[in-house]
Amino acid sequence: MEALETPASVSQRLLWMIKHYRSDFGALNCPVVCRIVGRLDDRALQAAVDQLVVRHESLRTTFHGRGARLVQRVHAPRPQPLVWADAAAAGESPDAALARELQTPIDPGQWPARASVWRVGPQEHLFCLNLHHLVTDAWSTGILLRDLVACYDAACGGASVPTPVGWQMARFARAQQELLASDQLARYQRYWRRQLEGSQIPRLDALYPAADATGAATAATRSVAAELPAATVAGLRELARREKTTMFTVLLAAFHAQLHRLTGQPDLAVASMFANRSRPEVRDTVGLLAGMVLLRAQVARQRSFADLVRHVHVAVISAFAYQDLPFHLLPTGIVDTGGGRADDVMFNVMSPLRHDLTGGGARFELVVPTEIGSRFPFELALAPVGEHRVQAVLFRAGGWADPALGQDFLAGYLDVAAAAARRPDVALASPGGDGSRQRQRY
Repeated sequence: MEALETPASVSQRLLWMIKHYRSDFGALNCPVVCRIVGRLDDRALQAAVDQLVVRHESLRTTFHGRGARLVQRVHAPRPQPLVWADAAAAGESPDAALARELQTPIDPGQWPARASVWRVGPQEHLFCLNLHHLVTDAWSTGILLRDLVACYDAACGGASVPTPVGWQMARFARAQQELLASDQLARYQRYWRRQLEGSQIPRLDALYPAADATGAATAATRSVAAELPAATVAGLRELARREKTTMFTVLLAAFHAQLHRLTGQPDLAVASMFANRSRPEVRDTVGLLAGMVLLRAQVARQRSFADLVRHVHVAVISAFAYQDLPFHLLPTGIVDTGGGRADDVMFNVMSPLRHDLTGGGARFELVVPTEIGSRFPFELALAPVGEHRVQAVLFRAGGWADPALGQDFLAGYLDVAAAAARRPDVALASPGGDGSRQRQRY
């Protein structure tokens, strides 16, 4: 069977450019990592991984060409080798072995996936399906984990039946081309111009004078992580329920509030990656469907954090309706970038994932790795794990990579979130302007 070729999507073409400018950057890996607890059937796990490759064309898609002529080539199914290792026997910890794997680039011109298993103990293994970002995104991670467990259970003789796939990635790319060639393109562009004109991206260079957005795009990424206290998560969830909105909106409002109090900018547009899964045909598609949107908040006009949440809610809902148009297809100059890029400052919340699944007598626990870094100079990524936990990781590069600055920013964000959870109707804090943490209010 010959490979089938189809044009790449807009997001894939943009990421392909990053691959060529940053070919040694591990952040272009987007893995599925899980801890497997219980007796593991080696052959059943291999069968499950092979079945994933059959089900999802993206896992057997390579990329060729460049620019507008970039194509994705879908190959016939073939076995996906599983590399088995005993980390202890090799003299390193499983976490160190995982970090090394995640920082090793994948060549999507050859094959988009690698799969590894490390034996931690008789009843514990660490599994990693490492994928190039061209063939997957955060939403796809949840699909792959769900399908892996279902296929493993079936291979062990269980009754699990994987969910139907729907569209494959190549079909989505064709639908996107049809949209961009239709009269809807002008309507989308008009909306985003009205929504974003007059806004600014955050000017973090005023806080971090050593930062250089251009240099940040090519330098190694550093990260600092923390977990929101359970009481803060509970308070924010209650606020989201009361305001009939989502945790994404509340967590984004806290990010806007933190940026406003540090930079003093009254009208901020923050970049975020939306899943772009509004069509039911793509809810179970594995691929790079996510696209970047800018979420504007006129923070200085809001009296309280609750007011800011309501204001941000409108922006998020509207962006959701118009997310099909990638930001990069908008005319330049709509947003004041101050000489930087619109995606210099990024905010992302992973879709809530079932982090603990059982199949074939084993428990598969999702692991959220921090070693993969970010392809953006300054990114706050939040990962809800279950109902009561939210992990926060702040990635920085270039002059923004100073550990103390990262810790201070993240601690300030946690302060904002905690204060919002306790008293969301208290007035927002005035900007500090010097990057210092302000504990008296927000």
